[in-house]
Amino acid sequence: MTLLEVEGLRVKIRTEGGEVTIVDGVDYAVEPGQVFGVAGESGSGKTISVLALLRLLPRGATTSGRALYGGRDLLRLSGRALRRVRGRELAMVFQDPLTSLHPMMTIGRQLSEHVRIHEGLSRRAALARASELLAEVRIPDPKRALEAFPHQFSGGMRQRVAIAGALATRPKLLIADEPTTALDVTVQAGILRLLDRLRRESGLSVILITHDLGVMSSIADHVSVFYAGRIVESGPPPELLSAPRHPYTRALLDALPHPEAEGRGELQAIRGLPPSPRNRPPGCAFHPRCAYATEASLEQVPLLRPVGERRLLACHVDPFAPGP
Repeated sequence: MTLLEVEGLRVKIRTEGGEVTIVDGVDYAVEPGQVFGVAGESGSGKTISVLALLRLLPRGATTSGRALYGGRDLLRLSGRALRRVRGRELAMVFQDPLTSLHPMMTIGRQLSEHVRIHEGLSRRAALARASELLAEVRIPDPKRALEAFPHQFSGGMRQRVAIAGALATRPKLLIADEPTTALDVTVQAGILRLLDRLRRESGLSVILITHDLGVMSSIADHVSVFYAGRIVESGPPPELLSAPRHPYTRALLDALPHPEAEGRGELQAIRGLPPSPRNRPPGCAFHPRCAYATEASLEQVPLLRPVGERRLLACHVDPFAPGP
């Protein structure tokens, strides 16, 4: 049974120069207990697409399409109905825990207030629940940690505290926006193991946003690659990462460092720059950077179509299709 189904999601943001489309017709589904990966360069619309689900967009932004969760369209819920879902059934861990945690409040106060607001617990019961949450995310000496401030923790520990806050109300879906950015490799691995353990033990679904395809290979069950506000390729990580079909996905993988590979030489950077939403090219938005672009690529937006079991591709050329 699908937990979240997004259909035709579009997000437009009002600027001084007029309305700009940031997310342009996105479709995907998240299953219970699944880690759904969203990958792509900065500015591809990854974060805005999930902020739209929680209605945390800038003032004046508009959305269209549908985001069905439990038979309810998140994009059309009333403010009161949305507050019963947001933070309780749907939770989010933001990219920088140092800015999402209040610097002048202890960890205990921040976590206990969250629990008291959503679950109506007493102060003592809320603090006990906060201590349980810190233990759940493997914070050493949870009772002492409750009295500490965010700046007294390392980046990895702050990220665990942020995850604990998101898990306070036992949500069904956790949105993790670049949860391993700016962390060293060993700390990244610890955060990924934590997310994987939580989803296995509690059936938690996770939308994991990252620009690092290596992260996806270690935890995600399904990956959608974003470019210029659209999904260009989607599929299970083993197939998508070992045999990418879209030139953009292939370019992302070729740009990754491979220390053990011989003869790679310099990193293969993707030529050009991602387009700004205001100046998105016609047709396939990747065509100015693509060596395989055709006349159709310059004029027509490619549809996202099936190219095998559980795999989708939006490319007129499909240059890496397997032979007969």
